Amino acid sequence: MIRGPRATTPLPDAGRPKLFPWVQALRAIAAAAVAFFHIANDAIIAGRDPSGAIARAAASMPWNAGVDIFFVISGFVIVHASGRLFGQQGGTLQFLRRRLTRIVPLYWALTTLFLAMTLLRRSAIHGEIGGPAYILASYLFIPYARSDGLLEPALGLGWTLNYEMFFYLAMTPFLLLPRVAAVAGCAAALCLLVGFGQAVGFGILPLQFWSDPIVLEFVFGMGLALAVARGFALPGWARIALVSIAVVWLHRLAGGPVGERVVSFGVPGAMLVAAAVSNPRPDRMGTAARGLMRLGDASYAMYLFHPFVMRGFTLLGGRFATHTETSGMVYVATSLAVAQLCALAINAGFERKVTSMLRRRVETRTGGAV
Repeated sequence: MIRGPRATTPLPDAGRPKLFPWVQALRAIAAAAVAFFHIANDAIIAGRDPSGAIARAAASMPWNAGVDIFFVISGFVIVHASGRLFGQQGGTLQFLRRRLTRIVPLYWALTTLFLAMTLLRRSAIHGEIGGPAYILASYLFIPYARSDGLLEPALGLGWTLNYEMFFYLAMTPFLLLPRVAAVAGCAAALCLLVGFGQAVGFGILPLQFWSDPIVLEFVFGMGLALAVARGFALPGWARIALVSIAVVWLHRLAGGPVGERVVSFGVPGAMLVAAAVSNPRPDRMGTAARGLMRLGDASYAMYLFHPFVMRGFTLLGGRFATHTETSGMVYVATSLAVAQLCALAINAGFERKVTSMLRRRVETRTGGAV
């Protein structure tokens, strides 16, 4: 845990940042899309789709583009929620504490659970696990090649967190500046990194990984945060148009990204986030949207935990081994429902409690707010 100096004066509380309920709803949709992508592929590979219905549904949209939506949302949230930290004494340490207490506990817990599963039932795990250096890198969010050459941590979905944590570290020093200057500086640094990486390349594996153009999706989100801070809002018809264009764009790329992923998936992802944050009356939401907000609170748990549900059903095996026309769809629907219920339980029983406890402890030790 990172400690700040005890003499640091607590930052003035300027009130909670403005909430964007549709961003939470979009998080829920993105997490469910990624979960469907993996669960549907699992069903197809296991031969649970004799009618081809699951394959057709999987081919209708690039469901894995949920990751790109998450990256744009992350760029937006980091700048928006940290508004009072820019240019303030102690702001950088407070920012890091918030990010670490939010991201690390659940990821470390599930990584440990995954590694324990490899000891108990190796046949239920896909891929290879490396040695001690690989395991350590997995916990520290450092890109490290597996023994089979794949650039994934032990908990495979953690590859996205390797980008997230890098983005947080890249933003941290710029928090010493006012918000506009900080966003401009961080965006320029990320663009230079990507430009150099694509033009020349790096001889160091982590830098090769972090210079992928996908990191520019964080820049999209940061730009949206600045626009919202300046009063960016759109009428209903414009927001509907943005969503429609984004959905059609993604549907036409259902076979996979054409060219750079940041263009194929990142741009429509930014359109969806722009529609979510440009509502001048975000409090006007229906019951269904409010339900999505609650699922959005559990989206991180949904994203990380759904592979465990898949493996659980794999271990059950025979219950879904009939391979009828409906068995595969039942498997997908049941897996998604169970994964979502587990995510809600994890969010309520682990994420919220552990994050709150850690922030209270850090606040006590540092004598300041976290």
